Amino acid sequence: MALRWIAWRAALVAVLAAVSGWAHAQARMPDVPRPRIIGVEDGLPSSYINGITEDRDGYIWVATTDGLARYDGTGMRVWRHDPADPASLPGNLITVVHVDARNRVWAAVETRGLSMIDAGRRELTHYRMSGDPRIGSDDVFAIASRGDEIWFGTYGGGLHRLDGRGRIVRFMPREGDPTSLPAETVTSLAFDDTGTLWVGTVAGLAAWDGTAFRRVALPGEVPDGLVYSVTARQDGLWVGAADGLHRMQPDGAWAALSWSGMFARPNAALSIASDPHDHLWIGTQRSIWQVAPGEVPVPAGVALHGPTRLVQQIHAQDNGALWMPVAGRGLGLLRPDWRTAVQLSRETGLTSSLYLGTVPSADGGVWMIGERGELDFLDARGQLHPTDPDIRAALAGWRPTSIAEDRHGRVWLGTAGLHGSLLQVGAEGVAREWSPASDVDATFGGAIPLMKTGPDGSLWLVSSGGGVQQRDPGTGEVLTSIPVGDAHGLGRGDVEALGFDAEGRVWIAGEDGLRRWDAARRRFEPPHGLGQERVFGFDFDGADTLWIQRLAGLERYRRIGDGWQRDARVGSAQGIPAVEGMGLHVDARGRVWLATARGLYRWDPTAWHMRRFGLADGLSSHQFVDHSTVLTPEGLLVGAVEDGGVVVVDTRARDPAPLAPRLQWGEVEVRREGDWHALTPGALASLPADHRELRVAFRLLAFDNPEESRYFTRLDGDDKDWVAHGRRGERILAGLGPGHHVLHVRAVDALGNAAAERTLRFRVEPPWWRTPPAWAGFAGLAALLAWWLADAYRGRLRQQQAQQRIEHEREVAEQASQAKTRFLATLGHEVRTPLTGVLGMSELLLDTPLDGRQRGYAEAIGKAGEHLLRLVNDALDLARIEAGKLELDPAPFDLRALVAEAAVLVEPLALEKQLDFGVRIAPEVPRSVSGDRKRVCQILLNLLNNAVKFTDVGRVGMSVTAPADGGVRFSVEDTGPGLEAGQKARLFHRFEQADGARTTTRYGGSGLGLAICHELALAMDGRITVESEPGRGARFDVWLPLPEAACGEAVASPARMVHGELLELLLVEDDATVAEVVTGLLQRQGHHVVHAGHALDALSEVQSRGFDAALLDLDLPGLDGLALARQLRRQGFEHPLVAITARADGEAEAEAMAAGFDAFLRKPLTGAMLRQALAGITKRS
Repeated sequence: MALRWIAWRAALVAVLAAVSGWAHAQARMPDVPRPRIIGVEDGLPSSYINGITEDRDGYIWVATTDGLARYDGTGMRVWRHDPADPASLPGNLITVVHVDARNRVWAAVETRGLSMIDAGRRELTHYRMSGDPRIGSDDVFAIASRGDEIWFGTYGGGLHRLDGRGRIVRFMPREGDPTSLPAETVTSLAFDDTGTLWVGTVAGLAAWDGTAFRRVALPGEVPDGLVYSVTARQDGLWVGAADGLHRMQPDGAWAALSWSGMFARPNAALSIASDPHDHLWIGTQRSIWQVAPGEVPVPAGVALHGPTRLVQQIHAQDNGALWMPVAGRGLGLLRPDWRTAVQLSRETGLTSSLYLGTVPSADGGVWMIGERGELDFLDARGQLHPTDPDIRAALAGWRPTSIAEDRHGRVWLGTAGLHGSLLQVGAEGVAREWSPASDVDATFGGAIPLMKTGPDGSLWLVSSGGGVQQRDPGTGEVLTSIPVGDAHGLGRGDVEALGFDAEGRVWIAGEDGLRRWDAARRRFEPPHGLGQERVFGFDFDGADTLWIQRLAGLERYRRIGDGWQRDARVGSAQGIPAVEGMGLHVDARGRVWLATARGLYRWDPTAWHMRRFGLADGLSSHQFVDHSTVLTPEGLLVGAVEDGGVVVVDTRARDPAPLAPRLQWGEVEVRREGDWHALTPGALASLPADHRELRVAFRLLAFDNPEESRYFTRLDGDDKDWVAHGRRGERILAGLGPGHHVLHVRAVDALGNAAAERTLRFRVEPPWWRTPPAWAGFAGLAALLAWWLADAYRGRLRQQQAQQRIEHEREVAEQASQAKTRFLATLGHEVRTPLTGVLGMSELLLDTPLDGRQRGYAEAIGKAGEHLLRLVNDALDLARIEAGKLELDPAPFDLRALVAEAAVLVEPLALEKQLDFGVRIAPEVPRSVSGDRKRVCQILLNLLNNAVKFTDVGRVGMSVTAPADGGVRFSVEDTGPGLEAGQKARLFHRFEQADGARTTTRYGGSGLGLAICHELALAMDGRITVESEPGRGARFDVWLPLPEAACGEAVASPARMVHGELLELLLVEDDATVAEVVTGLLQRQGHHVVHAGHALDALSEVQSRGFDAALLDLDLPGLDGLALARQLRRQGFEHPLVAITARADGEAEAEAMAAGFDAFLRKPLTGAMLRQALAGITKRS
């Protein structure tokens, strides 16, 4: 069998070589339709499809068993039944879908009536028996329309007409009336060009002429048989009946179809459509059939291994594209130019799982070699001839990598491996073999990936890493042998492509660029001007134009003398990817075809346009096999792809006529509270001010290759130029200002066809504060504000002047206060020294024998001096407080002893005025607390003395409690005259008394006592308050934060000094009166005193005798007391030193202690003070 087939082909090739034009004229594309599938994964509700149609906007509508879908090329919008929404579809099994002249969509839901979606695609209207008694059945089988009239046929319920006013008329068969409907069940409806409605029923065919039905007998033995489908076309009325397919000609006669019976039940015709090549496509009860003009129907083969299902509707678009159900897979789209590119596969007759090479045959066919020696042939009529079993068996042990056919029709194969061989295929398989081990005409070794027949008929082949050979195809003799190496211009022999120029010279492309064989010099030479970068493919367009492909893209060169000059470059900007090419060819129209791992690219230099062939063109893979592509003289581009198929492209085919696709608006949504909400069309006329972010969708209804559609937008006033969105048909408009906006949208499909520009106009309302009434109000407010600002400015000037006056007064007051403070400090210093004389002398005087009158005078002098001292101390305390130099000396002390001491001091005064006096300490009050004992005592004495002073009748008392919130509260109560509100308000002011001058006149005092109490309480983070009414006495509450201290830490109250040991004392004092007083007080206590008037006398006295202690005045002339103390310490005086000073500042005591003093006393001095100081230092010493 193989011998007869090879011999027959060889004879045929010999004849065709003499008449070569026959093959060119007869070369045809294989008839292998491969629709692009839109499946469930693309949003289709179900792969079981009952109907397909197209609306006036260009959308595709699909009726499925699980809902109604609208397809826009990129996604689906689906209508389904929603139990929570009565307005939704009544069910999901859609049996029929139809679009009327008003662009309304009508859908029949199985056993649930008819539903209509309005042209705005927002509202549904339902027609059911339950809502209209004129409807005879809810099982709708067919829908047709003309103008505003809708006709629908039902199962068992007759035919219905719904007019533009919503009135329904029902038509039913009437027995004995031939002008009535033939049967109650209507299966199909169609209007022809004359306006006649053709009705298919279970009992034959009828025509409605506007007044009555005319029954039309079907050809054949059953004139009133079951009609499955009625299709009105320009060539007549096609009727799919139970006994076959019939066509009524426009003159009313039935045309005889020889193959009519092929479509009898159970393969009855359910739908009919035609393509641009006048092929009929027939959907039947089993599959889809294709009928070429003048030929018999053949299965279309669109779902070879799918389930058998009804094909109830095939829809043909105006551009020739066909939409059809593909059983088990979904919705199929067959492009109008589907015959331009087809793919052969094992399903269509290929025998190999991967093809590695192809080569044209002289008879117009193409040889294809598989990876295991499968040798298949595609003849000039597009028919595939699988491998002859004998030849396949003979080649099974080889691994072919390349193929060629010589001018005698013999097939040559190059094989793979280190010992790559050259095979000549004969009638029984391998006729001859040349290998690296052959004694004569051996190959170089290594795989043979490239092999071509030259214009002179010789065979050229490339061995990887070996070199290039030229052989005689008749004998296999090596004519030229070119090994690798620089000597022959081959370098390492890394060759990507092999070809010939118009003069028959061989060219190679590879890592060193392009090289041309120079027979005279016996080497490959680089042509001038072509560069040295790696070239993956090349081809000539005539004798003087050369196209090459590098990684950067395509380059075109023109011959200039003996060299070449580049005049065009095409790269990624034009759509050519930066990828290694698998094959490059130039067709008869000068267009460049580039096969890559990313698809097949066609560059048209005349139109300057690139088109890509890939999955959208019906290919199952876009990854081409390297070195597997050829361009036949007949214009067929053939190449193998990685999934095992072979792609055939007709480069002669014309592109579809330019047809502007439709650009439609999608959803317009606004963002509110983080979510997108759809807007109704009317809402765009006036959007609220807070709707400042819109999402606008737009769709180019170009279904052939929607992935390559490109969108551009421009928003007036915002965009300076068009904004490219790529394939994303959407734009988000954020931050829209108030006013009118216009959005322009453009789109271009994969073939470069531009859609008409669309514009979307909308208005964003201004916020309330930018409306005319608001502006008017703002103008009024601005005027009012200007007036107010002017008035405020004048007021501010007045305020600044007042503030400056106040600031000046404050500065004057501060200066006065500071002057007062300085004066008081100076006064205190100057007063203390003479007070020492006054108080000391009175104390000494009281120790002498006096009569009653004299003692009274002396006591009066002492009391007056003590009062003056209190005034000075109070003034000095205030001065320290004002200067911020009041220092507290917190330490643990016995609180109960302190209260008792204060009571002991005040009680005689109360008894002298015949007042009841009492002190109560609550049990919870701690005995030992931490605080400044001196200042606490000062506060209590001030308050108690005031209470006694202002109370004439009644009682004075003090209570001590411990509040729950911490601290200690001292409450001093009296039954005095009480205070008014105004008096209480200024009670704690300095130099203020309750009733002003009258109080001073009657009771005396300076008005500083309570002010000092208040300041001291604040300094200790406490507070003092008063409660009083006129005639009801007063109560002063002092709360101090005195924390409890350990009992062992409390310092006992100073006890009265008792007479101790007699001391030898040195007194250094420059004031004679003070010296006399201090000497007298100390001598009265039994001490021996030596007086020195200045520091030098004191140093001399210390050198001449010994002293138990020394009392030094700090303000000595010449060497002051501090310096004297340091000198004494340096000279070895280790006895106690007592500092005496009239200074009232807080630093004096610290300076004295630092200079070496052991005790510190402020003038005026009393005997008790001296006794206590001496007792303390002598005890420590």
